[in-house]
Amino acid sequence: MQLVSITEFKAKLSKYLRLSEKEDIVVTHRGQPKALLRHITGDALEDYVTTNHPEIRASIEAAQQEIKAGKYVDLDTFVREMENAE
Repeated sequence: MQLVSITEFKAKLSKYLRLSEKEDIVVTHRGQPKALLRHITGDALEDYVTTNHPEIRASIEAAQQEIKAGKYVDLDTFVREMENAE
């Protein structure tokens, strides 16, 4: 992990983007941590968005509540219903 001031970070952004592939970069302002730059892959980004986007989280939580309330269809029933709908 490397600490870097925001001034240094802005001046050498490309350098720190490359470096972030190897280690985390903590960006500071007046000596206080303000941001974390971490390398991320496409798959990891998808996981991050899925778990952190407010609308997606709300949808998942609503579905979990429906399951707890018994409002679900088992897979076999779902497949039969889809096959009959065709």
